[in-house]
Amino acid sequence: MSTDRKKPQPKTDAQRSAVHLWIREVAGVLNDAGLEKRVVIEALGKRGIDMPWSEESFKADIYKPIFQSVFAKESTEEASTTDHDKIYNGLIRWFGQEFGVELPPFPSQENAANPALFNTSRRRI
Repeated sequence: MSTDRKKPQPKTDAQRSAVHLWIREVAGVLNDAGLEKRVVIEALGKRGIDMPWSEESFKADIYKPIFQSVFAKESTEEASTTDHDKIYNGLIRWFGQEFGVELPPFPSQENAANPALFNTSRRRI
């Protein structure tokens, strides 16, 4: 199986410095504009921010919090053989009802023979 995915490389020292410089500049702009932290954080909490999904963001923002809430377990490494099915079935139903989105089937031996069910060409963002 061929894949176009390249593992992201760690950020460089120059990138790290650039990020810190940008963050410092943003903080200054927000202070100059009179935007208090509370106001910005409340707005972000209410409206969120438009960003594309990645494997990591879906796991961190959706899957793990639901898993932890439902099963009172800190890590998905602690999952039983039936835990993921329960989360999957709940998410399938909720995304369908709430957004009209059909999520892909959970990988299994039965559907492994049908690669068309999975879009393996998706790139991580």
